[in-house]
Amino acid sequence: MPATITYRGQTLPARPGQDLLGALLDAGADVAYLCMSGSCGTCRIRVTSGTDQLEPLTRGEQAHGCMSAEDRLACQAFITGTGKITLVQD
Repeated sequence: MPATITYRGQTLPARPGQDLLGALLDAGADVAYLCMSGSCGTCRIRVTSGTDQLEPLTRGEQAHGCMSAEDRLACQAFITGTGKITLVQD
């Protein structure tokens, strides 16, 4: 069973092992990003539910000031579960 991401009112499919940015882009979502490697921080998002469906924060995320499971870089946050994830990007 795939995971699902709720983002800007849409429910999008995602699969375990995929990063959030890849899942959003595959579904055609309008998400801000630039480098896709965790260097720039442009893809910073807030996970409002489903943090337990993601791998823990990476060192790269922490270097960008992400200090909680809710504050992530979409290109570095990998899906581990098959549940629901809700995201917000300013």
